[in-house]
Amino acid sequence: MTFGSQSKGMPPRGSEWLDSFSVVGTGALARSLLRALIEHGLTCLAVHARTEESARSIAALLPEMRVGIIGQDPVPSSDVTFVVVSDDAVTEVATLLAASGMPENQVVLHTSGVHASDALQPLADAGAAVGSFHPLQTFTGNEGKERFKGITIGVEGSETALRTAHHLADDLLAMAVTIPSDRKALYHAAAVMAGNNAIAMLATAADLWERATTDTQGAHDALGPLTMQSVTNALRVGPEAALTGPVVRGDIGTLQRHLEALQKYADHLVPMYAAVVTETVHLAMRSGRLSTERAVEMLDVVARDLTSATNEED
Repeated sequence: MTFGSQSKGMPPRGSEWLDSFSVVGTGALARSLLRALIEHGLTCLAVHARTEESARSIAALLPEMRVGIIGQDPVPSSDVTFVVVSDDAVTEVATLLAASGMPENQVVLHTSGVHASDALQPLADAGAAVGSFHPLQTFTGNEGKERFKGITIGVEGSETALRTAHHLADDLLAMAVTIPSDRKALYHAAAVMAGNNAIAMLATAADLWERATTDTQGAHDALGPLTMQSVTNALRVGPEAALTGPVVRGDIGTLQRHLEALQKYADHLVPMYAAVVTETVHLAMRSGRLSTERAVEMLDVVARDLTSATNEED
């Protein structure tokens, strides 16, 4: 089952061997990657969706695009096929693609951050050169090539897949970084901590702000400038030099007051605060501004309060 027709475009500047691609998936990254590659001059041969509803949605968005159903319509032969689905669905989709007749000698790249290329093993068994291509950026689905410019893309896989991944990164004006297959999950954990977990930390800080001030609207305005400047400083001069606050100053009394306040008003956050302070102590020591003796005292305070909070829960 297909919807629409094939979209055409000019070959990318400086590329004589990478002209066409297909996309399997219709989520935010799939749509942004699709737009970006078309804007760079590549020809998209097809987009494949999980359901007819998703197929119709992408066909309505891009009426000139040929759209098929995963597992029903074979993916056409192209220079590269992207599998842009959720992490848990990568191998399942690869199995469906292999069963539906993926062309031999096809380069297939999935965009999962946590999985290595072995998640595409069913396609590798069918003769495809497999790899992974993970843009380190957040997408809404409305972006094009500008969102990829200057970002890092984590890549790994077979020799052929890596050549293709690096070439694509160059076309997108991004920087490809090759990740060892056995460390892909570690790489992704770093990305999640820098992105998703940072958002969760900001949400937690806003929650504490509202509990402290009863101001349900002002957290963004109050904490935003502090957050922006702290991140800017860390990126400009490095985390060790940018670090400020009670830990690097060795203010044990301040930590104790924080922990007391958390136990009274938000005791569920004590373990998270303790974990963050522990890592901040190590960072402060690396900066050379916190002595080993003071660091041990701080860690003892955190461990004691964490143990006390745990015992109270029990």
